[in-house]
Amino acid sequence: MDERTRTDLFVHDMVHDNPGLTKYQSAYNNPKFLKARGYDGKTFDLYNCAQYGLLWDGVAEKYGREPIFPKGSKQRAWVEQHKANLQTLYAQAAAEGLKVSFMMDMIVFPRAMLQSFPEILNENGEIDIGKAITQELMQEMFDEMFREYPQISGIYVRYGETYAQEKYGIPYHTGNNPILGGAEEYHLTLIRFLIQTVCEKHQREIYYRSWGFSSFQRDKETYLRVSEQIPTHDKFYFCIKHTAGDFWRNVPFNQSLNSGKHQQIVEVQAAREYEGKGAHPNYIGSDVINGAEEYKMLLQEREKKSLRDVINVENSLVKGIWTWSRGGGWDGPYLSGKNGKNGEIVVKNGKELWCDLNAYVLSQWAKDTSKSDQYYAKQYAKEVLGTSDTDAQIFYELCLLSSRAVLFGRGTTTDKYDWCILWTRDQNINPEHFHTNVKNAVQAGVANELLLEKAQSVAFWKEIVALSEKITTGNAVDYIRVTCKYGYYLYAIFETMYRANVRALQKDERGVQAAIQEYDSLWKGWQALKAENDCCPTLYEKKNENLDMLCYRGNFGFDSVMDGLRK
Repeated sequence: MDERTRTDLFVHDMVHDNPGLTKYQSAYNNPKFLKARGYDGKTFDLYNCAQYGLLWDGVAEKYGREPIFPKGSKQRAWVEQHKANLQTLYAQAAAEGLKVSFMMDMIVFPRAMLQSFPEILNENGEIDIGKAITQELMQEMFDEMFREYPQISGIYVRYGETYAQEKYGIPYHTGNNPILGGAEEYHLTLIRFLIQTVCEKHQREIYYRSWGFSSFQRDKETYLRVSEQIPTHDKFYFCIKHTAGDFWRNVPFNQSLNSGKHQQIVEVQAAREYEGKGAHPNYIGSDVINGAEEYKMLLQEREKKSLRDVINVENSLVKGIWTWSRGGGWDGPYLSGKNGKNGEIVVKNGKELWCDLNAYVLSQWAKDTSKSDQYYAKQYAKEVLGTSDTDAQIFYELCLLSSRAVLFGRGTTTDKYDWCILWTRDQNINPEHFHTNVKNAVQAGVANELLLEKAQSVAFWKEIVALSEKITTGNAVDYIRVTCKYGYYLYAIFETMYRANVRALQKDERGVQAAIQEYDSLWKGWQALKAENDCCPTLYEKKNENLDMLCYRGNFGFDSVMDGLRK
């Protein structure tokens, strides 16, 4: 491939706080920090979207309906306070020369709107964007939005999931997925409306995310079938995850990237919600920029495998990168500061180092794609962490090894049996998916290969710990060592969990009990690591209890797959 250097990409960042929980304490919340790092824009999360700071006064008067937020009401007081906060946040970002955008749930209206305008609902009680009255009200929404918040430069459109309920901190609004019935028809309706209203009338940018629980997010042909029906516009972009699905290992690179005719922006998650959220080394710089190890198994030679394949090429459609420096998923593990529902979970001296590294490498590479990920990772070690040249090289070797350790321990390197990647995420496991993996491997006759992979992951983590002990310079020596040990304990525990359950199906009772003993010993070591180091991130859940994650079910502590095996 004839590779071309790019220096024209824009880079935006978002901290996505856990909905309904204490907000992350992160350097990336500070516009001055983003500007110093070379970012071009700050994207606010769903909670700080301008639609929750609108009063809708003109609409009630225009249509002769009851006020949406009556004066003197607690609902209006909430909106007015939210509005004041948003105006401050947006102004601070704009003052640093950053483009101001936010991720916006579509379609959401005030709860009172549904009572005042029941005609916007379909027969199933859902807000229907295909109706003329719904589009009229959306016009009113954007008119007020850009009038009251002139700093806004663009909107990241999200559909599919809708976090507009009291438990998410949004008590007076509600909504639903706008993509109803014939999905492609509704995509086209929504996109055309947004281009006409936001891009043309108000001259703001739309970043239309392909994410949304349908083939549109991962299938190139579906993407093209929809996108080819839409004329290009200089203020309209499709926003596409680099993975063909969620931010997982063992899924292909997204072939929709650099396909079609529209401008695109690539979505990258720095704090991987399915892989520890930055509690341990988990370097993605090389995988995203150059291609992941498992792509040799998942993709054909002619298919695109990396950002280099879609960015460093002639006439690339990719114009920017959007990093999620923090956030995604639910709850922990937590890295620093106050966390939980009311700030009750505290990590006194933690850092966001591993997330920061991933965001740094991606954002810096976007500004000069002629250099390697290694160049930027070592630059991070020397300039941000203050290491020596020698230690920077060790740091990079450690980072590369962490990617393999996560793949072997969290995912798989074989296609000999079906693997469910959803068996663990956030701070918990899903026992059903875990047992499915075990049964699939045993039934396919490759259980020993599964166990060898998990053992290889542990071996990688031991090597990572050894490398961390060689790093003696810089401002994060202790933190690097503690979090490398964190990764070792986590993946060693994973290995014992799989070994115990495989041995159980193989009727090897002695093997089961040996794995349980190691499991218990490793947990004691992991808990001691946390107790003895106030910089250590919070641990995963151990107890055999169903965890309330606000949005989804089936999540338990690790003991849920071990307690039934004990004698």
